[in-house]
Amino acid sequence: MTTTRIAKPSILHACIIKQQLTIDDFEKEVLSLRTEITDHSEIASQEHRGGAERNEMLVRMEKELTFLKNELRVLENIDPELEHNQVQLGAVVITDQRIFFISTSVELVEVNGHCLYGISTKAPIFASMRGKKTGDAFEHAGVRYLILDVY
Repeated sequence: MTTTRIAKPSILHACIIKQQLTIDDFEKEVLSLRTEITDHSEIASQEHRGGAERNEMLVRMEKELTFLKNELRVLENIDPELEHNQVQLGAVVITDQRIFFISTSVELVEVNGHCLYGISTKAPIFASMRGKKTGDAFEHAGVRYLILDVY
């Protein structure tokens, strides 16, 4: 079976854009929540219960935002010109089921008409495929994957 290689620089670019858009959305939400908390603290006493919940939500969102920015740095440090012959960070893995880009949890991204999944090296599926090469198979969550190409 012949596989079509998608240019890795295009994949990386699409993943970075998607990650940046997610960060932008989170930054807007954090700013909005901060503004809401500040406005409510000036009005004070009426809603003490809601204030604590909003503060907890803000802390969680700020942690998620930090995580997303760290994931963006991982993407920015991947060399799209580097060829891989086994599954590792920066590799594109074409299987008989799906196409994966070993990078960060970008989930589904479309590049040149092909759908692919950005997965983190911390993802359970990565543990199932790590170090595998073209022609190898692996199983994850009851699904068997045959690796058609790694680059």
